[in-house]
Amino acid sequence: ERVQNLYFTYLFVLRAVTKAADYLEQAEYNTGNPEEDLKTQSLVKQLLYNPKLRSACPLPFDEAKLWQGENGPELKQEIQKQFRNISAIMDCVGCEKCRLWGKLQVLGLGTALKILFSVDGENHLNQSLQLQRNEVIALVNLLNRLSESVNFVHEKGPSIEDVIKQQSSSTVKPVFPI
Repeated sequence: ERVQNLYFTYLFVLRAVTKAADYLEQAEYNTGNPEEDLKTQSLVKQLLYNPKLRSACPLPFDEAKLWQGENGPELKQEIQKQFRNISAIMDCVGCEKCRLWGKLQVLGLGTALKILFSVDGENHLNQSLQLQRNEVIALVNLLNRLSESVNFVHEKGPSIEDVIKQQSSSTVKPVFPI
């Protein structure tokens, strides 16, 4: 179940990045160093137009349909409410390093949600999408971390899934599995 959640989260974030590709390509990446600015812009384009990444996520799901129907608006509000709650809980983490990484990843997920919440009925990104610099950083960082995790699962194959199953059977399962 955890591996399936990892794959879903990876596709969810990847979908957000591909959905916001035009925005991310046009964004200004100001590092204070013109050479680094060009390098950053080039790296972003390499990410956005990587054939392997694009083929991994042609259209895993139609996120516009998630928010349609009679329960759509309530579902959207409930997700936003739960997400704010998770963000507030992260403030209570004692270890500063853990809190920093946790907040960065939560911000990355929040940014992915922001992108996917801003789609219209035709599955096009609304023109009003605006991302802050820290949101873009968090989104790209989260995609990197998830990519590394998915790659690790692929390299270790079934053995890692067996270890996870053994660990999860001996621990209490959370209400909202990760």
